[in-house]
Order: sequence, then C-alpha cells, then structure tokens
Amino acid sequence: MTPGTLAVAFGIVAALAAARTGRPWAYGLAKVVASLGFIAVAVAAGATGAGWSCWALAALVLSGVGDAVLAVRTRWGFVAGLGAFLVAHALYAVAFLVRGADAWPLAVAALALTLAATFGWRALASHVPRPLRRAILAYLVVVSAMVATGLAVGVTHRATGLALGAVLVAGSDLAVARERFVRPGFVNKALGLPTYYLGQLLIAVSLGAG
Repeated sequence: MTPGTLAVAFGIVAALAAARTGRPWAYGLAKVVASLGFIAVAVAAGATGAGWSCWALAALVLSGVGDAVLAVRTRWGFVAGLGAFLVAHALYAVAFLVRGADAWPLAVAALALTLAATFGWRALASHVPRPLRRAILAYLVVVSAMVATGLAVGVTHRATGLALGAVLVAGSDLAVARERFVRPGFVNKALGLPTYYLGQLLIAVSLGAG
C-alpha cells in the first residue's frame, strides 16, 4: 500500500470518527488528508505529464479544494464547494474526451445518464430551496457528462477502474444531496465518504495509462 493510499484510508477513518463525535474541524482536516492522498497517488502514477491525465489531475486538485470548503457548515461553504466540484467534474469530462472514446459507448452512456439525471432531478427538485435549484441542476448536468464520458472511455480502453471510479464519485453525491436536502445523519457520511474517496482513488491510479 502506497503512502498516498494510506493517507486516503487514514483520512476516511478519521473523518468518520470526527463526524460521529461532532468535531467539525477534525472532520475537515481529515478530509484534506484523504484528498492529498489521492492527489499523491495521481502524481505517482504519472499524471504530471502532458495529455489527458494533466486535465484529470487538475480535477483531482479542485476536488480536494471542494472537500475542504464543504467541511465549512454554512450555506456559502456549500455553494463554494459545489462550484469547485462542478468545475472539477467539467475538467474530468474534458480529460476523458481528450483520452478518446468510441462513438457508440459514448452515445449509449449519454442516453443512460440523461435518463438517470432526469429521474434524479424529478425526485430531488422539491427538496431543493428555490435559490439553489439552477445551481444544482447545472451541477447535475455536468456530473452526468463526467460519468457518461468516463464510462465511454472505460469501455473503449478497457479501463474498468477509471469507469468505476467515475460512477462512484458521482454516486457519492447522492449521500451529499440526502444530507443537505432530505435527511441529515451520520449514515450519509458513512456511505458517502468511502464511496467518494474510493472513486477518486481509482481514477487517480488510472492516470498513468495512455
């Protein structure tokens, strides 16, 4: 297990412990440690070179910023974190398109994610405060594009880890949405944090390919 992977694992455990015991500063610090871990894994995999991986590395860094900002329990902290992740997901989509994907898996994935996003928005919209609806809808569109391109790249290049990572990162947003808009509780972090960091770690490991 690499130092970066160890940092991710330690950060997850520490963040969950801090969340369970109500220590917000420790929670935020633990998330930063975990984020630095997946960034370190990406750098070790060779993501600092030219090409698609440097776009993905930028997405990982912005995701780390989003992790830190979301730990601030204010509305503006949530909005700033949402913005950071929106740009991060857009950069992921750019990275995956630069990597290249065949037309048919991209079309199938785009259709599937459009349907999923439509149903997801219908279920969530009534829970979202009106001033945030446009921002959340924009985020949903961008994250759907990220997953669709990630799946298409995974099929085209047989990059199973990357495709799974994209799905897990997006899937963790369900826990964030439930925590913020539906039913707050420790279970959201217990499910969402490991899912999110495993997804980012899988993407980070994949950045040395191609």
